[in-house]
Amino acid sequence: MLVALLLVVVVSFAGTSYLVRVGLPSGMSFSELAADDVKVVEDMGGSCLVQVGQDGLERLSAEFDVEVLDIDPEDKLYVHVLPRNGFPAARLAEFGRVLTEESGVTLLRTDEAGVYALNALPVDLGRLTMHPLVSTTAQAERPSLPVVSDSIVWDLVNAVSQDSVLGMIQRYQDFYTRYSTHDSCDAAMEWTRARFEEYGCDTTFLFPFRSNYAPNAVGVRYGTTNPDVIYGICGHTDATSQHRPNHCPGADDNGSGTTAVLEACRVFRDVEFENTVYFIGFSGEEQGLYGSDSFAEYCYRRGDSIRAMLNFDMISYGRENIDTFEVAGKWSNPSCEWLVNFYIAQADTFSLLKTKKVMTNYMPYSDHHSFWLRGYPALLGIENDFTPMYHTIGDTIGPMYYRNCGTNNVPLATDAIRAAVASIAKLAGAHLPVGLEEQTGRGPLRVLGVEPSLGQAPLSVRLSAPLGPGGRVEVFDATGRQVQVLEPGRSSAVSWDGTDGTGQRLAAGIYLFRATDRGRTSTAKAVLTD
Repeated sequence: MLVALLLVVVVSFAGTSYLVRVGLPSGMSFSELAADDVKVVEDMGGSCLVQVGQDGLERLSAEFDVEVLDIDPEDKLYVHVLPRNGFPAARLAEFGRVLTEESGVTLLRTDEAGVYALNALPVDLGRLTMHPLVSTTAQAERPSLPVVSDSIVWDLVNAVSQDSVLGMIQRYQDFYTRYSTHDSCDAAMEWTRARFEEYGCDTTFLFPFRSNYAPNAVGVRYGTTNPDVIYGICGHTDATSQHRPNHCPGADDNGSGTTAVLEACRVFRDVEFENTVYFIGFSGEEQGLYGSDSFAEYCYRRGDSIRAMLNFDMISYGRENIDTFEVAGKWSNPSCEWLVNFYIAQADTFSLLKTKKVMTNYMPYSDHHSFWLRGYPALLGIENDFTPMYHTIGDTIGPMYYRNCGTNNVPLATDAIRAAVASIAKLAGAHLPVGLEEQTGRGPLRVLGVEPSLGQAPLSVRLSAPLGPGGRVEVFDATGRQVQVLEPGRSSAVSWDGTDGTGQRLAAGIYLFRATDRGRTSTAKAVLTD
């Protein structure tokens, strides 16, 4: 009846198009509609959203359960909205026109002012565009992968440092605000790009997508054997709160997810990959996935062969005994179950992470969705015990298991990152640089950490192996001035008594420790106190 009434109203307008929800019979996927020249713009599992003209609407109405949601949708703003923390879905009508609801997610027609208002609320946003979905016949089984030594994976996993994870989340919190249109978010993205460069990426760049938004930050490690085969790890760097744009600390959402990207990049700096790896921090996620949508479309138009993307969004909150980690993927178009199972298998082997598998065909929020739309397999890693400080200025680092904060479980984040490192290592074919293993019988030396990372001298610099001939550990102060060179001896730990080369005790502050071995360097930081 609704369809008939709308047809009467608009029949006289030539060229009218419609945003339509089409109910699909059991067992039918959107790809079958797309194969019949229907422009499908969203997969909702048991139904899909399509944009059609008059003739298409009449044809679909004769075959399917059809509901017209809007007229002439091309230049209108639509967002999928998922309420969190008990926010009443009924209130969404205050911010636009409610079109439909599926699996707790509301499709809302709104405008930029509506999005800005929604950014102050505990809701997830995902923008709906009128770009056609990419229908894929990609295999549901895991692709053939390179052979990677478990000893290399264990070395990489063990290099993931809880101190480093905490320090990176703190650094993102310290930007004070990372709202996408604020210049502080620009600074955060440039800082992220600089870390990709420091951690050995072959190429780093800022990827702009809207003139008033901070850009994405991208780092690339090119594969030595199959550079056209791509795997990636990503998280959004921007944040929001009820005091946007001026105060958005975003420790958990999503300083923690971007930290997963940075920490993985850091521990990979002394290995090479058979396949190419993308490391990405996205902007514009809180306003509806603008940054990832633009980048995924760029990759698709270039013909990038992205085999899998691991997206991490809020991974550092979990109270005692309820700190399960959700790993979510899409059933089909694209098939992601193999990727979810693969990540969970690495978590079981290389970490203490307690995982929960979630499979769906409709999860249109967070940056994995932008890759799903282009037919790229992707997963979402997210905390199960959702922080009550979501989208508030309380999203800051708190004590272990504390309730009213954003980050209260750094070990949870660390284990999620260890599983990510193991997954990327095996997917992309991590291996030692050519010649090193044969020459020495061990991989390149790394600084595993400094103990204590915050405390009084002496400080112990832990190495992955004793330094070889000509190896050294240098100490630099916060200005970059070399203050001491430590004798390596035959131990894999080198002690520093807090003095410079003349024996004079140095002032409290931040110090950088750099080990150089066979022409390769590795660094770690510590804070010396009085």
